[in-house]
Amino acid sequence: MAIAALASLALPAGAAAQAAGIRVVEVDSVRVDGSLGDWRGARFTPVGQGTDASMRFALGHDDEGLYVAAMVFDERLVRTSSPGAREDAVILTLSMPQRRGRRAVDLFLFAGVSGRGAASAGLGAFGRRPRPLSGVRIVEGPLRRGRGYVLEAFVPFSVLPGGERWEEARANIRYRDVDQEARPEVESEPALIDGVDARHLDRLVPLMATGGASGALGEFLNARGLGAARPSHDLRGDVAEDGRPERVFVVDRFLVITGPGYRGGSGYGYHQLPIEQASDVRDAELRDLTGDGQRELVIVLRQRNAQGERDLWQVMDLSGDSPRAIFGLEIRKAVTGSGSVEARVRVLRARRGAPEIEVRAHRASGLDAESYQEAPAADVEPILLPWGPIRARRYRWSGRGFEQTTEQANPRYRPPAPERATREAAPTEPAAPTEEQLLAAFRREARIRRGARPRFRMQANFAGDRAQETGLVYGRQLVIVGPGIQGGRSFLTYSIPAPTDDDLLDVSAADVTGDGRAELLFRVRQRFGEVEREVLAVHQVTERGFPRLLEVEVKRTQGDRVIENQVVARRGRLEIRPGRAVGWDASSWTFTRSEQDSAEPLLLPWQDRAVRYRLRGGRLAR
Repeated sequence: MAIAALASLALPAGAAAQAAGIRVVEVDSVRVDGSLGDWRGARFTPVGQGTDASMRFALGHDDEGLYVAAMVFDERLVRTSSPGAREDAVILTLSMPQRRGRRAVDLFLFAGVSGRGAASAGLGAFGRRPRPLSGVRIVEGPLRRGRGYVLEAFVPFSVLPGGERWEEARANIRYRDVDQEARPEVESEPALIDGVDARHLDRLVPLMATGGASGALGEFLNARGLGAARPSHDLRGDVAEDGRPERVFVVDRFLVITGPGYRGGSGYGYHQLPIEQASDVRDAELRDLTGDGQRELVIVLRQRNAQGERDLWQVMDLSGDSPRAIFGLEIRKAVTGSGSVEARVRVLRARRGAPEIEVRAHRASGLDAESYQEAPAADVEPILLPWGPIRARRYRWSGRGFEQTTEQANPRYRPPAPERATREAAPTEPAAPTEEQLLAAFRREARIRRGARPRFRMQANFAGDRAQETGLVYGRQLVIVGPGIQGGRSFLTYSIPAPTDDDLLDVSAADVTGDGRAELLFRVRQRFGEVEREVLAVHQVTERGFPRLLEVEVKRTQGDRVIENQVVARRGRLEIRPGRAVGWDASSWTFTRSEQDSAEPLLLPWQDRAVRYRLRGGRLAR
């Protein structure tokens, strides 16, 4: 069994907890017997100092509940027959998310005393007297050395308010020491985090669970060098069409999706959001907007360029292998140095089927019909302006996409006076922008310096008819322009999920599905300590996005040892061959595949054969 608390060589336990959270490690089986025999090798975190009124603790979890183990050092145990707030106790404070805000409770764990009462548990509002709590297994035992006792407990999630969302809890732990039975007063109360009271619940620190969804998140963050990042949103809902809830984390600039039914429970999915910083995620929630019983992600993003910024209300489908945007509305635009304009959006409930989405023009500040010179958005539904001809629009899912259902005219709209024409001229369609104009617009939005050269350049038929599109990569930012991208009037961009620019080793285009159109092949390096691997990611190009078809490991190195598979993409097919091994063979290869790894495994030359991939069900499969 492996269970651990905080690990920090340079920081006191409390400071380490504030920096890294309180670890709660997934366990296979623990017997609650007061001996801590199942906790061998566990790293216990100290609370307090000395041989009186201090303890060391560790936390664990399984699917049913929370485990607490504590070695308490106390020269005298004070207990009564009716446990309350004025006697010795280990107190775990938990702040659980509720529908509105959070609720903090104190979980009291009382050791038993022969002839006076068995070990027991109590639960109360934070800072209040506890009431007896049933359903908890708790046993005390002797310390091997010194005066005090061992306390071991199992607390079912079902007895904790909001326990179904325990992984989102924030916590603290302390030891309450009372040394006089006749006049019981709290003599000392060392805590992992000092200064936590009803006015400072923000000082509580998150529980950091290993295993399960939280473990997958931790693995992703560590792989990205974001180990200290915390989710801004932790959402739950059925997004994978399996009837079970998934976890959707919004953390830094990424979405991370995991759950028992997601990708067969064998890994996690992630998506880099088109934003510059974590604070650009303004809001996020899961809602069923297509009427199929599965939820979509509704997310509000703030995007910037040199001219100003905009807020984008976006609907994302999370059911496939790669999250994809299926609808978007501009709901705010700000022009640098001038002002801003806003629209409001709401979801209208439906008795049956998909709900309607209503967007309504709202207000402007510092801008009017004459001063506002922004071109309407081409990639999403453009913002409704207070002075424009349309006051409101409604949209509903049709089975293929979100389509407009109604439109409300703006009674205050005044069409601009027509300019006098010197001669009659037939109306002409505005000329489509050139590819160079579109690329210049992209470089401005992406803040790419003038004169910067792309790292990779491709010309291929990615989408639409047989005409070719152009693909360029600046750093890790891909842009595609051409006739198949919204009729040649806009560009598509994608942030390639590589840890750094240097870790994006190659970008190429090849038809690997046999449909006559090219797919994108990204080769990305990932580092795990002294081990490096290269992953091949294959993405399709559509008018609206870049759905992922495959992710597979094709190379691994450790020192001078190497295994590199051979990738062959030609004639509408993708084949991966085992290739060669240097320094490794069947006896020296000790790696096992993590269940959280979303990439297909590396082919091993001594046991695997070449694999051909074909498009099946929206994925490249063997």
